[in-house]
Amino acid sequence: MNDHIHGQDASFDNAPHYTDDRGGNTALVCYGLMIATLFTAFATGLIALIVSYIAREEDNHWTNSHYTFVIRTFWISILYAIILGFFTFMIGWIPLLGWAIVGLMGLYTTAWFIGRNVIGLLRALNGRPIDNPQSWFFG
Repeated sequence: MNDHIHGQDASFDNAPHYTDDRGGNTALVCYGLMIATLFTAFATGLIALIVSYIAREEDNHWTNSHYTFVIRTFWISILYAIILGFFTFMIGWIPLLGWAIVGLMGLYTTAWFIGRNVIGLLRALNGRPIDNPQSWFFG
């Protein structure tokens, strides 16, 4: 009761701490920037890529797996965008069939991108590393 009088709730000390002092918040910001990439044509993704390259260190801290995951998500999504652009150029002119194939590829790429970033964000919020940051799928 004494803590409440001085302006600090006693339950504050029992609250879970999701990130530590060494960059857990930076990983969260990187995931937020990556998700915002869907609306900024890779501009915020490029910022997340640069921040991830700078923040990643050569030890076994749990945040390093997140930075590797963000970096790989960026580059793999660029690869998927190039492949999608190629298929759009090659078969996108075919009515219905070409549109369906290109549309499904675009839908898969978007779902993959969102899924990877949301899974990474949830793991970062819980202070857990990505199990396999080198994975092409969801780690």
